[in-house]
Amino acid sequence: MKLSELANTLELELHGDPSVRVDKIQPISRATKNDLSFIVSARYKKDLIQSSAAAVIVPPSLAEFASGNYLISTNPYASYAKASWLLSPETLPAPGIAESAFIDASAKVDPSTSIGAQASIGANAFIDADVVIGENCVVGANARIGRGSRLFANVTVYHDCILGAQCRVQSGAVIGAEGFGYAFDNVSGDGWQAIHQTGRVVVGNKVHIGANTTIDRGAIDDTVISDGVILDNQIQIAHNVQIGENTAIAGCVGIAGSTKIGANCQIGGACNIVGHLTIVDGVILNATSYVSQSINESGRYGSGMPLQSNTEWKRSFVVLSKLTDLLKRVRALERSKQS
Repeated sequence: MKLSELANTLELELHGDPSVRVDKIQPISRATKNDLSFIVSARYKKDLIQSSAAAVIVPPSLAEFASGNYLISTNPYASYAKASWLLSPETLPAPGIAESAFIDASAKVDPSTSIGAQASIGANAFIDADVVIGENCVVGANARIGRGSRLFANVTVYHDCILGAQCRVQSGAVIGAEGFGYAFDNVSGDGWQAIHQTGRVVVGNKVHIGANTTIDRGAIDDTVISDGVILDNQIQIAHNVQIGENTAIAGCVGIAGSTKIGANCQIGGACNIVGHLTIVDGVILNATSYVSQSINESGRYGSGMPLQSNTEWKRSFVVLSKLTDLLKRVRALERSKQS
């Protein structure tokens, strides 16, 4: 792609030779004469000065240090994201239904859809235009898949669940499994009694769901994932959870039932969030945070202990174990001074 075409598509200001071609994206330290690269901060100023890239996407504050062709962006990382699709377009399978796929006679499937081998589409399901459903996927009865969404191989969308337009669901994801709802019957002796999970999962538009992530259906009300949410791999979202628009959740997070998470939140990897809480818009949780109470003000929060050497960690643990006794001694001293 010519640099002029790239600049026009990305709506960026071009400085240099518009006829130069860029074929792929490379890190600034490895980029050569046919590569596009980008930098986001002054940390990479030395690499920018020495770069041999065909062009570099730079913030306005670093434009003066570019030694060759460059594109000015107020958000170089976002511009790089868009360029990555332009220089390496996604290859989609052609429309059509594999011979081994099963499509219930009552299902409505748009002719532009691609359905892979051994996939199964249930009764009264609706598959909109330009959808790609990979091999071995299961779309249950009455489920709906919105326009332009893609399900990679081995995705399961249970009955009645809704997936919006332009969503991407990676392999192994399960949408709409029964939530972990049980009542213990200590009268009849029957033990744990499963609660029939009669809600749905409703996923908005442009939602990305990572591999092996699970989203449980609601017990009564729906589990709701709003527009623009991005979910990493191996996330557990329990029944009746609600997640607001454009919230990003990293891998191995666990969210217990009926928790409400606001819009534009960022939740770091391996966080644990207990049930029936509310987290307002704009909250950032550091990785491995444990959330046991609602968060009512936006901002950054964290609870995980930073990494230490094993010796230092043992010393810290000993100190922490003595805090209760130390508090008692301080209070005793305070009382003695007052008397």
